[in-house]
Amino acid sequence: MLKLYGVPLSPFARKALLALDYKGLEYENVPTFPGDPSAEFRAISPLGKIPVLEHDGFTIPDTSVICRYLERIAPDNPLYPADAKLEAQACWLEEFADSKLVEACAGLFRERLLKPNMLNEPTDAAAVQNILDNLMPECLNYLETVVPAAGYLVGDSLSIADIAVVTCFVQARYGDFDVDPAEHPKLAGYLEGAYSSELLSKRLQTEQAAMPPGLTGDAS
Repeated sequence: MLKLYGVPLSPFARKALLALDYKGLEYENVPTFPGDPSAEFRAISPLGKIPVLEHDGFTIPDTSVICRYLERIAPDNPLYPADAKLEAQACWLEEFADSKLVEACAGLFRERLLKPNMLNEPTDAAAVQNILDNLMPECLNYLETVVPAAGYLVGDSLSIADIAVVTCFVQARYGDFDVDPAEHPKLAGYLEGAYSSELLSKRLQTEQAAMPPGLTGDAS
């Protein structure tokens, strides 16, 4: 039995959930917030981060490692290209999304949605402006150079690169941000196709149905 500990509104939990969905695996999502202080959670997540995958008592506390593990136990619907160069490209874009892009996208989510709606804290307008003026443009400009005119980010099928990048932009949408097609036409077109895909549409429906009380947002 597969269990994923985490909350779907986390970009990293969403990444793992999309991987599970894409591979058609049955699993249970156990709602768990980052930093959960319980001894039970810290025993499976030494850093207190989400998500954590449990498979028949075996646990994995890192999203990228979770996705690699899923690839090994369920090789159908592969997330990693067989070609070495394409695999390296997919893994690089995954790393870029997991480190640089998520900083900007999750920052907008935190400031514009999470803090005022769940944490009862004011939005830091200066932090938002820094993201919009500095962090986000750098990410968008780079991605515009690597996004194809049509199709997937790497090769001719969906890969871990697509899942990692798109989950970040879902987070940004919750933070009231969309890519401007006038400034980044290839990226905007790519994301529009991703948002309308069956895989992501179903995931977002499930996600929004489980939205905590008092938290409003629409990434569809």
